[in-house]
Amino acid sequence: MSLSSSTPKAAHVDVRVPGTCGKIVLLITEDWFALSHFRPLISVLTQIATEVVVVTRSSARLPEIEALGARTVTFDFRRGSNNQAVAAQLAWMLARILKRERPDVVHLIAMKPIVLGGLALRLVSVPHAVVHVTGQGLAGIATDPLLRLYRFGMLRVLASLVRKPASHLLVENPDDLALVRKLAPNLGARFAILGGAGVDPAAFPAQPAPDQALPVAAHVGRMIKSKGIDLLMQAYDQLVAEGVGLNLDLYGSSDRENLEAVPPQDIISWCQRSGARWHGAVSDVARVWQDADIFVLASRGGEGLPRALLEAAASARPLIVSDVPGNRHFVRHGIEGLLTPAGDVAALAAALRLLASDRALRLRMGQAARQRLLGGFTEAHLKGAVRASYATMLGGADA
Repeated sequence: MSLSSSTPKAAHVDVRVPGTCGKIVLLITEDWFALSHFRPLISVLTQIATEVVVVTRSSARLPEIEALGARTVTFDFRRGSNNQAVAAQLAWMLARILKRERPDVVHLIAMKPIVLGGLALRLVSVPHAVVHVTGQGLAGIATDPLLRLYRFGMLRVLASLVRKPASHLLVENPDDLALVRKLAPNLGARFAILGGAGVDPAAFPAQPAPDQALPVAAHVGRMIKSKGIDLLMQAYDQLVAEGVGLNLDLYGSSDRENLEAVPPQDIISWCQRSGARWHGAVSDVARVWQDADIFVLASRGGEGLPRALLEAAASARPLIVSDVPGNRHFVRHGIEGLLTPAGDVAALAAALRLLASDRALRLRMGQAARQRLLGGFTEAHLKGAVRASYATMLGGADA
């Protein structure tokens, strides 16, 4: 029955629970990246929103994202391109997607989506933006003049996003937070430090130390120079020349679209000379830590907090990492592992030599790494931080 014209209309009441919303559009470069790092995030977003839409490039794994409860839209972010004309065209295409989807929140993960999404948001209005920084990427460590110019533009777009009162910043380490605070002094409390992408400690249980004649150091990550693969090769060559008893296993793809990918033939040739083993991409990372004793990452920087580091820590493995943002947020030198100066091959070789020769030290650091993970870097911690961030952002809009 309809109301008569004389019946006063009820005042509009927003019955939305603070911290929930109608639709979230998530921008992320690759479907495999969404699945390898952001399953917990997508899971919690599907609980916060009525609908979650993941805009990403397809490598035939979109059904796996949809199985998490999200809808997908195929979009090629052209991850390997820094061409400004291409970026303008992609931003315009993203703006059309956002105009069609009409989300309550656009959630931008990593620098490429932050830049393109930020440009798109100059063309279309969205009530809220979550700027999810997972490191500065290659532009953050590059010395090439063109890439440094790109970094300047990238940071300007990021700053314009986080200066808006309806935005919220998510970072994975305090160094990146400090950088953004310089760019956006009005940030206030509109941020959270997530401590990585979240690892389920039940999926990566503490592993007993392998019983083998020689300890094994393992690198898990893409075969790119920013991950320090070339530095690790040089350090291992030193150890082989010295006769140090240590095997080295490499796990990860060559990521041919990355500007700093190490050619597969170079890795294969080097492994044949050095005795190291390259296993390529690996789907069961937990299995790696049944056989390996030491995690090693010679990263030059540019990352938020490497997930592979956290997975190794959950598995109770000691960590040898370079002293760069993200790594040093988790690893305290001499406790969970060893920090080495970025780019210092001799120091990296010395750290590997030390842990290769001291089983008791490896075990002690591995247990400490597991405990540190449990103290604030788990999947449950991530979900709680994301929920709180969305509640602050959306609830504050309703206040």
